[in-house]
Amino acid sequence: MKRRTPLKLSFDYVDTAERRVLSLEKDGLFCLPVIGFDSYRKKWQEAPLHVHDECLEISLCLRGDLEFETLKGTYPFKPGFIFVSGPKDVHRLKSYPKGMSKYWLLFRIPKPDSQLLGLPAKEARSLVRDLTHLPNRLFNGTDEVQRLFKKLFQQVDTLPARTPDRSLRLRSTALTLLLAIVDAASVPPREHPEARLERIISDMRAHPECAYPLDVLAEKTALSTSNLLVRFKRLTGSPPHAFLVAQRVARAKEMLADAKPITFIADHLGFSSSQHFSNQFKAVTGCTPSEWGKHA
Repeated sequence: MKRRTPLKLSFDYVDTAERRVLSLEKDGLFCLPVIGFDSYRKKWQEAPLHVHDECLEISLCLRGDLEFETLKGTYPFKPGFIFVSGPKDVHRLKSYPKGMSKYWLLFRIPKPDSQLLGLPAKEARSLVRDLTHLPNRLFNGTDEVQRLFKKLFQQVDTLPARTPDRSLRLRSTALTLLLAIVDAASVPPREHPEARLERIISDMRAHPECAYPLDVLAEKTALSTSNLLVRFKRLTGSPPHAFLVAQRVARAKEMLADAKPITFIADHLGFSSSQHFSNQFKAVTGCTPSEWGKHA
């Protein structure tokens, strides 16, 4: 990797449908100068390599096949994963594609014996030690971490400003979130459902002639059917059946180019009949297999 001079980024606090960059300092949470939520409807310009003085950056991927680039290498950043960079860690998210979504925050490391979320000094030191000595910088997140990020933003939006109740509840949620991140980092690595799904997707591309019932896919990925459908569409842009039909049609095009008979192709690729094959092929391509074969 070509070495570039990292920037010390300052933030423009914004609050739009695609990007929320907020500060909790005005609510007395000086350890959280930035909480962020990105959900891009179009591709955004990539960020330069940078560092955050005195801060940890903690990001939770919600959607998108992303990568964090550092001077030591590139880390895959997939839905459900948390990536942490330290105050001296040069890093950047390599791209901001359309449809990506993530929560993130900057945790400002307090000076020794400084106030931290109202905690006693010993507890504050313990929390800082845990956050700055996580066993891994990339690890599986949890539903609890995602829930607490969401709750924090909901409280920012709904709690009356400049009230003791607001600062109390924000402080409580922020502390619970930071502890949940520490807990998630300490869980032994496990294979993420997306990794199992990606293997299945590869199988569907390589062997579209096979059957892939939803109940079998759910069992193989250890997901509920509804969760499977959401995750599958997030990775491929289509539900499983539509994706499989598209793969079968793509394979059928290759077989038509080799002058294979339509009845043979329909049977080989698991269609119930030649007519069913023709209907599915036309729905995807706009023409019948015979018409496609004439121009193949």
